[in-house]
Amino acid sequence: MVNVAKVAVGILLAVALALGMYGWMLARSSKTSAAQAQTSASELKAAATVNVVVAARTIAAGQALKAEDLQIAALLSAPDGAYDDVQAAVGFVPAVDIPKGAPVLKGQMATGLALKVPEGERAVAVKVDESIGAGNRIRPGDFVDVFFVLRRDGNEIDQSQARLLLSRKRVLAYGAASVDALTTSEKHEGKPAAAPDSARTAVLSVPVAEVSRLALGGLNGSLVLALRNPADTGEPDMAKFTPLPGVLAVAMPRGGLTGTPLEGADAAQAGVAMSGLAGSTGTALHMSAVKPVTAGAAKPAQPQTKVAADSSLAVEFVRGASSQTVRY
Repeated sequence: MVNVAKVAVGILLAVALALGMYGWMLARSSKTSAAQAQTSASELKAAATVNVVVAARTIAAGQALKAEDLQIAALLSAPDGAYDDVQAAVGFVPAVDIPKGAPVLKGQMATGLALKVPEGERAVAVKVDESIGAGNRIRPGDFVDVFFVLRRDGNEIDQSQARLLLSRKRVLAYGAASVDALTTSEKHEGKPAAAPDSARTAVLSVPVAEVSRLALGGLNGSLVLALRNPADTGEPDMAKFTPLPGVLAVAMPRGGLTGTPLEGADAAQAGVAMSGLAGSTGTALHMSAVKPVTAGAAKPAQPQTKVAADSSLAVEFVRGASSQTVRY
């Protein structure tokens, strides 16, 4: 009887031990399954995200993107036009402000002809026709010389002038064709855009210091575009010519004037007058007769303004059939 009881106790202990082991194994399996499920969910979540370039700080419009302005962020989905690499976005210029943390999109970048204008230059449009524009043979990307033709009242040939105004300026657009807007077929064929026969304007890339003289020359005279070979890089030696006087006076720095000629935006700010652009011959174009008159000298027969004779200098201005004497 005692042996039977011992056997029963042993069996019960073995069953309890087996049940304990089974429970421990179930608990461990449950924990492993939970961990695996959590890992799988994390892996799925990571697989569902994409790398997108975002602004590391607020980027102002017109500021070229730099590597330090950008960073990579993981998003659930990529917006249309998003960058996935920082270096792919570096160098582009946003047309709008980009807040910190916002995705940087291709659609936010500045596009168009402005990106083809070199630093320090401006795109300026001038009127053209078949005779001014080399028979409409000018195409975007060509280089031209701009000649300036001025005639007094359009009819005084002896006092007219024609000279080179700007040398070797690049054509950004001619009519509807431009360097940034080639047709698909022309891109595939590697051909430049054809200049239309009905072109009315040409857009030139001009240093900012020379924009004033181009605008003034176009409004007061006639411009002629001379097409040149792009391999011909010869230009006038401007050191041989006196710089044109500006409209605005230059402030004298401490120690006196340095004598350094104005350049770039400073020269553009100083401006240029028509008398300076036309030179000494151009001065005569606006004053067809400028001569000193002494007291008692014979007066022309045409009407004029009479002044009393004194020791001051008198200058007579003749304009067509009328004249005026001014004393200084």
